[in-house]
Amino acid sequence: MTGSAISSARPARGLRFFTASGVAVVAAVVLAGALSAAPAVALPEGRTYELVSPAYKGGYGVAKMLAVAPDGESVAFSSLGAFAGSLGEPSLESGYVARRGASGWSTLPAQLPAAVAPDVLFGDYSATLGSVLVGATPGPNQGSGRIEGTENEFLLHAAGSADTPADWEAFGSVGISVNRPVSYLGASADFCHVLFESGTVLLPEGEGTSSSLYELDRGCGGETPLRLVGLNNSGAVLGGAKCSPRLGDNSLNRFNAVALGGREVFFTVEGCAGVEHQLFVRLDGSRTVEVSRPFEAGKAFGGCGSEGEVPCAGAAQRASADFVGANEAGSVVFFTTAQSLVAGDEDGGSDLYMARIGCPGGGECEVAQREVTSLVQVSHDPVAGEAAEVQGVLRVAPDGSRVYFLAHGVLAGASGAGGGAPVKGADNLYVYDSPSGAMAFVADLCSGPGLSGGVLDSRCPATLLGGLGGGNDQHLWLNGSTREAGESQTAGADGGFLLFSSYGQLVAGDTDTAKDVYRYDAQTGALDRVSIGEAGHDANGNNNAFDARIAFGHLGGGVREQYEMDDREISEDGSRVVFTSSEPLSADAVNGLQNAYEWYEAPGSSVGVVSLVSGGSAEEPVKEVTISPSGRDVFFTTSQNLVPQDSDGQNDVYDARLGGGFPSSSTSRQPCSGDACQGPLTNPAALLVPGSVSQAAGGNLPPLAAPAAGVKRKLKAKAKKPKAKKGKGKVKGRRGKAGRARGARRGVTARSVRGGGRG
Repeated sequence: MTGSAISSARPARGLRFFTASGVAVVAAVVLAGALSAAPAVALPEGRTYELVSPAYKGGYGVAKMLAVAPDGESVAFSSLGAFAGSLGEPSLESGYVARRGASGWSTLPAQLPAAVAPDVLFGDYSATLGSVLVGATPGPNQGSGRIEGTENEFLLHAAGSADTPADWEAFGSVGISVNRPVSYLGASADFCHVLFESGTVLLPEGEGTSSSLYELDRGCGGETPLRLVGLNNSGAVLGGAKCSPRLGDNSLNRFNAVALGGREVFFTVEGCAGVEHQLFVRLDGSRTVEVSRPFEAGKAFGGCGSEGEVPCAGAAQRASADFVGANEAGSVVFFTTAQSLVAGDEDGGSDLYMARIGCPGGGECEVAQREVTSLVQVSHDPVAGEAAEVQGVLRVAPDGSRVYFLAHGVLAGASGAGGGAPVKGADNLYVYDSPSGAMAFVADLCSGPGLSGGVLDSRCPATLLGGLGGGNDQHLWLNGSTREAGESQTAGADGGFLLFSSYGQLVAGDTDTAKDVYRYDAQTGALDRVSIGEAGHDANGNNNAFDARIAFGHLGGGVREQYEMDDREISEDGSRVVFTSSEPLSADAVNGLQNAYEWYEAPGSSVGVVSLVSGGSAEEPVKEVTISPSGRDVFFTTSQNLVPQDSDGQNDVYDARLGGGFPSSSTSRQPCSGDACQGPLTNPAALLVPGSVSQAAGGNLPPLAAPAAGVKRKLKAKAKKPKAKKGKGKVKGRRGKAGRARGARRGVTARSVRGGGRG
């Protein structure tokens, strides 16, 4: 079979992936032999399907897409199948990395060989997808390592190299109590600094305390290999025996809690005598500064009292401070507190503060000499005595330039999108621009039926549910005890765009009661509804049956999460957005299940248009939709066979790539026989072959002839009956049973290199 490539005549803003002539070219697809029926596929403006995962995967499909490299040239995924020379533990989920070459995608395993340690506790990927980090307990088998293991090893592997025991570098090992493994929390982007918690006392300073936050240094700069984080400036545990330091915040918000270079670590503390839940920063492993303390300009801030010790006086009487995010450089940190920390904050309500950390007096200094140089009350109500009543923070920009948060107070008089304005007591969404100090109102969100906060709001559907966890917008800002940031993401280092989901009818033309996806442009103040119909299809997205949604954004933690490598859904320049919905927003979406769509700005216009990106007729929902920062690549997993060489009906990773496709070539399928062609009941042994598995040249199938009228009616009937739950579908037949069997087996395969998941 031969592949095909399609180029586009319509260039996209900021992208250079098209032919100079701009003429659309369609290469014929020659179907050699029998091929299972495939749907008509109409990809948007020159995107071409490329099969990223191998056509042969040991009889299994892709279990999960784990990470996408920023350049879109590498993808990590996991599978129960053993292939590409994997030396991982048989029958357990293993990690792989696929890389794009001139003639196609090729795959190498990225799983710790069972001969090194069979029990992998956690894994993460570097910011470039060049390295894999794992923590493991050695032992003869997984059960022995997990139940009887007495040490945890930290190992690093170059993702593009052979996956043999010699290719995994052990850079640290810590002793653990039986059945009390370490918990990975985060790391610097280069894995030179790794943060973790341990239920076992690992250093003498921690004896007799509950302090469990440790930093392991790989020796990139000659640092001490292992050290406690929650120390005062005398080297003792900060707060005494009951102190429990937490990286970032106790609600598991860790966005940039480990600065880019790993030499600044933000932490809060719980249960500490006289310092309950205040915010600190540990500088270069040698000095601690209390951030959430009163500030007076011109006075030394780094230490407290004549000896510069922490905690500072009065810490026990101050209200708690909650870390909500920092910038990558560690020079700007945001937190909330009801404590008055600057002159003019007199309302006693919850406020958002911004602290800047740098060298006293400006200029250059060592990291350990840095101090809090300024403290700003971000959520200042212009009316004296009126409280801001900050409810939570949606997003902090990677460089700290902007912060998006929600407050019940009226903080800005400027009109928002569509002429709206904040209302006291409503769920008012704001954006604060830290360089200029300007505040802008974005929109009012919904917390219940016909309610925005405590205010009646007709734009909030009466069908909504009240309370956290109900069908409303509160998941965006009330993060609770999860690491999720709701369905919200920013684009650009400065957070110039906010992508979020809302049940509110926030713009004209949005008349449905289902959840929609919106994009806010902080430069222009424009608010766009993204989840509209393709060419106005399905009442232009105003059918109430299914929600449109984006992935839950991360609040930091592992590097993979910190850089949204597994769920980015907006390009860096904000011009392209991907989202999912079971609503048929395109005439080609006929399966009634979750499909992937792309919204993009029409060339030469600010008007957004929508196109179906996934095939539209898969028997299982499309999952893990991720766009590359440039917007060139849209990755997703699907069981639909979208290129000729993919014929197994198993889940695969695809790239719908602008200007994509490879030179046509014949494809020889890997051999299989009997039940192996349907997926084995037990995982096959690792293939003893060196090198990588290469995928044959890809390309999308050309549109096939439209189905006959009777067939088309049957497809529609199948999509509507029985009615599926939102975002989910029912899989029938042998493939559905195989999928359920795989899911049952997958429940005990937590060892794959997947960065600890999203728990």
